[in-house]
This record gives sequence, C-alpha cells and structure tokens, in this order.
Amino acid sequence: MATIAIVGFGDMGEQMAPHLLAAGHQVRVSDISDSRLETARSMGTTPVASAAEAARGAEVIFGLVMSNDIPTAYLGDDGVLAGARSGASVLICSTTTRAIIDQVRAAAPSGVAVLDSPIVGGVKYARERAITFLVGGSADDFDQVKSVLDGLGRSRHVGEFGAGVDYKLITNVAIMAAEAGLREALDLADILGRDYETSLELMAAGPMRAVVERALDVANPRPLRRSAEDDDTLVSAVDDPARLLPISIAGRQRLWEAVNADPNFEPDFVDLTRKTTSRAASIRS
Repeated sequence: MATIAIVGFGDMGEQMAPHLLAAGHQVRVSDISDSRLETARSMGTTPVASAAEAARGAEVIFGLVMSNDIPTAYLGDDGVLAGARSGASVLICSTTTRAIIDQVRAAAPSGVAVLDSPIVGGVKYARERAITFLVGGSADDFDQVKSVLDGLGRSRHVGEFGAGVDYKLITNVAIMAAEAGLREALDLADILGRDYETSLELMAAGPMRAVVERALDVANPRPLRRSAEDDDTLVSAVDDPARLLPISIAGRQRLWEAVNADPNFEPDFVDLTRKTTSRAASIRS
C-alpha cells in the first residue's frame, strides 16, 4: 500500500479519502481550513500543517484546489514541490490551463512526475467511486498511478502532458453552455409568466434530460460559484475569447449574474433551477 497526500480537502477530497483508507493506504491531508482538517482527522487521515509536509514521503499526491490556488499550493517553501521527493507522482486534478500546469512541471524536482489529471464527475460520483480522471503524461508515469486512480473510479490516459487539461476544457465548453442555457430557459419562463416545474419537466423530456437531472440532484452538491470560476478558467485558456469562444463568454456572464443575484445568499448548483438565481422577478413582455 502507498502513502497518499491530499492537498485541498474540499467536497471531493472528503469523498475520496474513505476509499483510499479502505484500500489500506496511509492518507495525509493539508488544507487552509481548520474545520476541514478536523473532518479529515475524524475520518482516520493524518492532517498536517502544509502542502509540503503532506507531500513529504508520499508516493502519490492529489492536488484538489481551484485553478487560482495552484501557485500557492504547489510552489514556494510550503508548496507540494517543496516536499515531493524523487519517485513521487504529483497529480494536478484541477480544472485549469496549460500555462499553469507548465509552471508546476517546470518547477518540479528531478525524479518527480507531474501529471495533469482533471476529474470528470462531481461529489456524488466521488462518493460512489465513479469519477473519471483524464490523465496527461507519459505512459510510464500513468502506469505508476493507475491502480490508485482506479480505486477511486476510472482513469483514462488521454495523451501527453497537458492533454488532460485540454480535454477537460473542451468538455466544459459544452457543459457550461448547457448550464447557462438552463438558467436562460427559466429566464424566459419568468418573462412569459410560466412556471419552473413544467418548464423543467418538458426540458427533461428531450435531450436536456441529463442537464436537468444533474441540476436537480441535491445528492451531488456544488457551489454555483465553482462553476462560474471554472468558466473564468475556460475563457482564460485562449487569446481573444470574445471572438473564439463567444458562447462561453455569454454563458460565463449569466452564471456570474446568477451567483451574485442576492449578495446575502450563496447559491448551490441546484439554485440554477430556482428563483434564487433569477433576474428581477417575472418581467412580462
């Protein structure tokens, strides 16, 4: 069995850790939140003070932070790479860009393998060991981590370093457009004075069924802000996104508007289907 590090113990890490422990691995956890570290401790993992300490002596290191947090989590005296030793595999599981993962790999010590391994599937899928890792890197480096990844769901080697991040962004173009489209469909229901329940039922009767079911699934929670932040990452991946990704730009604007609809309320993903993320209440044309 291996020593595993989890850097960033949010919703996904909380679901993944029990599977790693059940497989007999030792699990060390770092996070900036004391309450999350206490949750990690209660599960049987070993909470530590920094990402560097978590990585020290670990064979496989999972980075589960948001894209903007990658430089802090991986670089510097307290970052993952300060603790990773030759023979370790560092998995960047974030939805991020080529430019950011290239910074991490360039700073990696000799003998430390860095793979981009973004995750397809949310909290429910992690709980059920049904997430998919899209892994970019050499075939040999992939083989070193495959058994650990397959204990958490499925792993797919999609190409050279950077391919995982690229394919995750490609899939996110369609996913984010569908999410914003769902909210805009309900904007039209507001404008026309029609109810959400019937609108959602009718959308679910066609090709939007999976999108509607995902949005209504309270067993698979996700802060809506995280989707909007992923949209920020998506449009930052190309030059001139307004010309090259116009649908993504428009969808990103609508998702952020939904996130900020009420300054006193932090919406979850399910709120895309509720009045809590609507524009001004029912405007009739």
